[in-house]
Amino acid sequence: MSGESTDATGRARVVGREAKEEASATADVAGRAAEKTMETAGREVGAVVEEARHQADTMVRDMRTRVTEEADEQTHRAAETLRRWADDLADMAEHGRDDSPARTMVARTAHRGQRAARYLDHRGVEGVLGDLSRFARRRPGAFLAGAALTGLVVGRLARAGGGNGASPGADRSPERSATGGGTGDSAAPVVPP
Repeated sequence: MSGESTDATGRARVVGREAKEEASATADVAGRAAEKTMETAGREVGAVVEEARHQADTMVRDMRTRVTEEADEQTHRAAETLRRWADDLADMAEHGRDDSPARTMVARTAHRGQRAARYLDHRGVEGVLGDLSRFARRRPGAFLAGAALTGLVVGRLARAGGGNGASPGADRSPERSATGGGTGDSAAPVVPP
């Protein structure tokens, strides 16, 4: 029986070694598979992050383009409005008395308005912002004073044009109050009291 027990012990050792080798091979395969899965997951996460970055860049670029186009459109509208007002002022000056100081002042204002409209058309919003930026760097005090004055004027015009019924004649349209009852396209702007 000692031969059988030695034989059984030998077989147990062989089976144990084979089981150990199988376990080691399985663990090795599992380790490589886990490694490969991590690599693949890393590449996929990198691809997703890169795609998200690309989408964000595209969205920002599109948004910047839209804002610039809208600002340019608004600038051209402002130039056109300024040009119409300047034309109206020039017509008023043309029909005024030759010796009138008001006529001279209105003619100068019309000329400046035409120049400002040409400037806006030519430079666009980026040019205007660049010029403002350079001016603000050169003369910060004058820039801040001008900005404050512009804010006051715009606020005053906004309040006057709000149509809240607080000012006399608020029930009349701007064309009627500016032209004395007509409804022409070239009405002068309503000046607040």
